[in-house]
Amino acid sequence: MPENKKLDSSTFEIVIFSVRKGVTKSQLIESAEPVNNWVRKQPGFLDRKLISGDTDKLVEIVRWNSLKQAHAASELAESSPECAPMFALIDMESTTFLHGSSILQATV
Repeated sequence: MPENKKLDSSTFEIVIFSVRKGVTKSQLIESAEPVNNWVRKQPGFLDRKLISGDTDKLVEIVRWNSLKQAHAASELAESSPECAPMFALIDMESTTFLHGSSILQATV
């Protein structure tokens, strides 16, 4: 019987989005760096990844210590001058946003 390992207890913030027409990947990456600096200062922040796949969709995954901290940071981000340039490049109508926690995981 496989060993039952403890689930990752962190909260995941997952955002699936497209950028506005004409925005390049390098523009998005440049605008995302100030967001990294901002998010590192937020209580409960663990890590952040921005993922580009084989479609026009991008995925941002941010890990937090708790759902409460994730919600608080999301609210602050809406009015953050560091986040505004990146948000301006995103097609907000394309955005799917969710917070959740692990219910199953596999590790090596």
